[in-house]
Amino acid sequence: MRAKFFCVLCMFALALSGCQTLNFLQPLATAAPAGTVLFADDFSSNSNHWGVSTGGAGEINFAYQGLDMKVNQPNSMVWTVSGRKYQDVQINVDNVLLSGPSNDAFGVVCRFQDNQHFYGFIVTHDGYYGIFKMQEGQLSLADAEGGLKYSQAIRQGGVVNHIQAVCQGDILKLSVNGELLAMIEDSSFTQGQIGLIAGTYATPGAELFFDNLKVTQP
Repeated sequence: MRAKFFCVLCMFALALSGCQTLNFLQPLATAAPAGTVLFADDFSSNSNHWGVSTGGAGEINFAYQGLDMKVNQPNSMVWTVSGRKYQDVQINVDNVLLSGPSNDAFGVVCRFQDNQHFYGFIVTHDGYYGIFKMQEGQLSLADAEGGLKYSQAIRQGGVVNHIQAVCQGDILKLSVNGELLAMIEDSSFTQGQIGLIAGTYATPGAELFFDNLKVTQP
């Protein structure tokens, strides 16, 4: 398999979080029976206080009954978090590319501590995927070669992909459209907030649409 190198996305990051101070004061959610819905959002409104932005490196807005994220600068990432802190979670969400280059990146965040400490699960609309860790502001991919892997399970172009990310104990798993693509072990972060993420490589202007978010107890 070819490897798509991801280091360019380390060059710039814009982080957004609505009501972040209040979120940090919320207690850690206690463990629930497997399958229990911990958090869900259809993005029909911003009742869950996602961070939004209308300009600059990235735009994050509620539109078309979903969450719309646009990355305006090359080699950039934007992310937004919401909700209380969790230990173990299974995150499910749908995503589609509305416009811009398929050489993009989109996915979810778990165990978000702050803008420099979290796990990310990334998929691209030209068929690549990976799990990364942001620690001390430095992004590192789980793959030893530092690149993303290719999978035919990922639907390319402007077609809906379903992402599932699991953070359970020290196990991190990424599935796309029902197929398990990556699983690693890492114990750096044990709890934190959940979020969504979008990025670009050399060509800016990727507009990504998220919907049907559901967070359950794995």
